[in-house]
Amino acid sequence: MQAAGLAPQDVLVAATRNAAQAAGLDSVGTVTAGSVADLVVLDADPLADIRNVRRIALVVRRGETYTRRELEYR
Repeated sequence: MQAAGLAPQDVLVAATRNAAQAAGLDSVGTVTAGSVADLVVLDADPLADIRNVRRIALVVRRGETYTRRELEYR
């Protein structure tokens, strides 16, 4: 998406909020009151460089926290 001309912030919105809306999912895609929120915590700012979305530090899924090491395929 960035190669097509979108700014990093617009890539993130397209991949989260807009994708959820397109799929008809009202309670996901944003971090707002009443929404279901699985989170990815990054080691670097994706707005500075969209490739930083690959620098995953933690994932919070259904209230459980996983480190990158725990998620690595072995």
